[in-house]
Amino acid sequence: MSYPTKPQILIVDDDEAICRTLSTILQAEGYQTTTTTTAKEAIEKTKTQFFNMALLDIKLPDMEGTQLLAQLQEISPQTIKIMITGYPSLQNAVEALNYGADSYIMKPVDPAELLKTIKNKLETQQKTEKITKEKLAEWVQSQARKTQTSNFQQFLEETSNELTHFGLTKTQAKIYITITALGVASASEIDKLSKIRREEVYRIIPELEKRGIITRKLKVPRKFSATQPETAIQMLTETKLNAMTGEMEKIKQKQTELTSKLKTIALPTKQEDYTIEVIAQKDAATPRLANMIENADKQIDIMAPLQNLLITFADYSQKTRTKPKPIKIRVMTEKREQQALTKNIMQLAKADQNNVEIKLTEKLPYNLLITDDKEAIWKGNDPTNENTSTFWTDDPTQITILKTSFDSLWQKITSIRTLKTSTP
Repeated sequence: MSYPTKPQILIVDDDEAICRTLSTILQAEGYQTTTTTTAKEAIEKTKTQFFNMALLDIKLPDMEGTQLLAQLQEISPQTIKIMITGYPSLQNAVEALNYGADSYIMKPVDPAELLKTIKNKLETQQKTEKITKEKLAEWVQSQARKTQTSNFQQFLEETSNELTHFGLTKTQAKIYITITALGVASASEIDKLSKIRREEVYRIIPELEKRGIITRKLKVPRKFSATQPETAIQMLTETKLNAMTGEMEKIKQKQTELTSKLKTIALPTKQEDYTIEVIAQKDAATPRLANMIENADKQIDIMAPLQNLLITFADYSQKTRTKPKPIKIRVMTEKREQQALTKNIMQLAKADQNNVEIKLTEKLPYNLLITDDKEAIWKGNDPTNENTSTFWTDDPTQITILKTSFDSLWQKITSIRTLKTSTP
C-alpha cells in the first residue's frame, strides 16, 4: 500500500469544536485531516480511504470508542489508533490497550504532547513499512531464483540452511547432502551436482572426514561416501550440544560480572517521561512484581487470587527484614478462598509486623498491584484468555486512575468480613 505524501489523520469526536481545533493544529504541521462526529461515518470513511492515524474519542453518540477501535483494527490494522478521553477510568484504559490502541491521551489535550506523540508514532510506522517492503522484495527475488533451478538445487538450498543449526557451514552442508544423494562420488561429480568449485570440495572434504560424517574410499580416482543420516545427525547433535554446554558455562560465569557493570552505567542524559508499558512475556511479569513489592517502603495495594498472592509473597519476609518501618498492606481477594486466606495471609502479617487489611469479594474485576503510589502493574482477570496482556506504569495520572478504582471497590466491600492485623 502506498501512502500519500502527507500523512492522513482521521479525527473522530462528537464535539465539532474539538474536531475543528485538532484539525487546525494538525494542518499547521503539514498533516491532512478528515473529521467526523460519529462512529458509523468513521467506519465508512476507513473502508474507502487509508488513514495513517486515527484520533478516537472514547465517548461517541452511536458507539463506545473502544468498540469503534476494535472495528477499525479489523478494517485497517496498519492505521495508528490513539484514544482521547475526558472520562478516564481503568476499564477504558485496559479495553483500549487490549483492542490495539497505540496510545491513550486524556483531555484537555496538550497540543505539544499530542504533536510529539503523533510524530513518534508516524516515524515508527514509516520504518515498519520500509522493512516490510524490503522483505517483500527479498522474497520475490528468492522465488524468482528458485524457478531457475532444478528440484535438487532447491532441496540443497533449503536443507543446507537447516544443517547450519548443527554446526556446519552452508558449503559443508551442501557437500554432505550431495554425497548423500550420490551414494559414492568423486570430487568432480560433487562439483557438478552441488555447483561448488572442485578446489573448494577438496578443501572441505578433510574437515567433514574429521567430523565423521563422510568417509574416503581407497580408489583411483578418490571417491567419498556419506555416513548414514541417522548417525551423522546424531554425531553433529552431540558435538553441538557439548559446545553449547561449554558456552552456557562461560555465559553463567560472566552473568554476575556483566550485570554489575551495566548497573554502574549512569550517563548524564535526560530520562524518559513517565510511560505505560506492555509486558508481553508472561515470565517477565513475575520478577517485575517481586521487585516492586521488595522495594515498597510505605504501602502495597494488591488485588489478586489467593494462589497469586502466595507466590508473590513467598519469600517476602526474608527480603524485607531490613525495612525500618512496617508497611501498610491492603489485600482484596476472592471470597471462596477464605479458609486458606485466613491461615496464610495472617501468617504473613505476623511474620513481618506489617499492617495488613484483607477484604473478600465474590469476584475480582482485574488483577492489580500498586506500590507507594509510584508504580502499578495490572491485567484483566479472564482465566479463559491466556493472551491477556499485562501492563506496567509509573505515570502519575494513570496511577491516580488505578488508585481511585481500587479505593472505590475497597469502600464498596462492606458486607464481607474484613481481617486486620496491626503492629502491636
